[in-house]
Amino acid sequence: MSINIREKLVEAVKKSGFEIPAEFDLLQPENEKFGDFSTNVAMLISAKENKSAKEIAEKIVKNISAKEIEKVEVAGTGFINFYLSKKHYLSGLSEILSAGVDFGKSNIGKDKKAIVEFISANPTGPLHIGNARGGPIGDVIANVLSWQGFQVEKEFYVNDSGNQINHFGETLLWWYLKKKEGNLPFPENGYSGDFCKNSSEEIQKEQKTEIIKLSDGKLTEFFVRFGLEKTIRKIKEDIELLGINFDRFVYESDFLSSGKSLEIVESLKKGDHTAQREGALWFIADELDPNDRESVLLRSDNDKTPTYFANDIAYHKDKFDRGADLLVDIWGANHHGHITRMKSALSALGFNAEKLKILLYQTVRLKTAGKVSQMGKRLGNFVNISDLILKMKVPVDVFKFMIISQNPNSILDFDLELAKEKSEKNPVYYLQYAYARICSVLRKADINLVSELEKIAEGKGRVEVSEVENLAEKSEINLIKALLEFPEVINKIASDFQIQSLPHFATLVAREFHNFYANCEILTSDKKLMRSRLLLILATRNVLKITLTLMGISAPEKM
Repeated sequence: MSINIREKLVEAVKKSGFEIPAEFDLLQPENEKFGDFSTNVAMLISAKENKSAKEIAEKIVKNISAKEIEKVEVAGTGFINFYLSKKHYLSGLSEILSAGVDFGKSNIGKDKKAIVEFISANPTGPLHIGNARGGPIGDVIANVLSWQGFQVEKEFYVNDSGNQINHFGETLLWWYLKKKEGNLPFPENGYSGDFCKNSSEEIQKEQKTEIIKLSDGKLTEFFVRFGLEKTIRKIKEDIELLGINFDRFVYESDFLSSGKSLEIVESLKKGDHTAQREGALWFIADELDPNDRESVLLRSDNDKTPTYFANDIAYHKDKFDRGADLLVDIWGANHHGHITRMKSALSALGFNAEKLKILLYQTVRLKTAGKVSQMGKRLGNFVNISDLILKMKVPVDVFKFMIISQNPNSILDFDLELAKEKSEKNPVYYLQYAYARICSVLRKADINLVSELEKIAEGKGRVEVSEVENLAEKSEINLIKALLEFPEVINKIASDFQIQSLPHFATLVAREFHNFYANCEILTSDKKLMRSRLLLILATRNVLKITLTLMGISAPEKM
């Protein structure tokens, strides 16, 4: 809704002879006396023009004209406050109902392909609540882009090569050799905890006859192969438990075996983007630190093995080669330095690096009984996502919501007690209860009337403003206002990937609905008013269902 007001405001500023400030606020004031929207645009112009902000605001206001605006006022030292008409909101309600289950959809991404890569946890252990954080984040972004018309593919990149895999294999092997050599020191950079121990035990039991046949030099490779199979299978089970579906699992080792990584290196060499130093081949670019060892493309070993960086460049090139117009990567915060390197490498290969969007997320700490604990695979103290859901009884919906409701760039303290709470203190319960309450009201209403109105809510009919003009209560209008914010919320997420806006929006809608429910009798004896209020809750149900679906959260009809 504010998009339309913003357009009218920009038009009025231009008509008044002023330049549009690069950034200006158009916000919904907490206090209703300051209108439905308020802007500081005149103050920003004043600073540049060296004129009175109030005079500038008054000039702008004279050039604002729109049927949805009831009045515009200049307040204080130059704020411009907009008051929208009741008819505007009722018209908006009609539009929501006409759109049905497609409300808020757009064609911004029509004929464009987006590849969203997320989770991509190293296959050295199961998913824990830290690296699983990328799951709900990536899934929501993929869903929102799809809602915007993009053809979306979701991918998990399996880092099944490199030093961490060798350390993983050495750890599995250590548990085997320890039975023979009791004082064998634990491998440097090995993985602590029960997962590797249990995996090694299973491999020893399942592959007993094969292990005996192997020479010592082949044992690490053997444990790597079977350890990876087990871990990747477990990761896939954990992902399925979260209700997340990937279109493709892409393996780092495939880029090595196919020669695509070496092809990338050769292309960069031909473009004069490499330098030979310390026996290794480095990627060079003006914007990179020449001593950044993460920029190495080929190691200094005898085989000149491509690095993770080289393989990852090959993977990103592959995405572009498959016709992607937009690449979205969801990475852990420890990959921050990789952003500039990757974008520089893609630019060096002739790709538009601006098409690569990267979102970082911070770590997750488990909060129990008021105490917070740090986790990690190396520490061996991580909480497996399957344990959280199956043993600690945290609902999947709650895990997802608590993840996406926080800014990904902030450390998340996952409150176990709150996650298991079954009351309105739990934000997911609060949302789902609003949806279930609507469904309950509809079940109690006259079946024939509901059947008629359901067709309208499916977009198979249209409601005229005159049919719902009896919706005049403050709580009714506030609920409609909240619903109308949905398209803008979706557009913004597709642009800046700040997914926490979606659960915040859903919470706002639930709050306004609960307030409306408490103040307005829906199944009233006034038949016309009952019809209007049923239409309002049908619109609310549709928007809540869409929002919950985009968040990957269920919408129960009974609770």
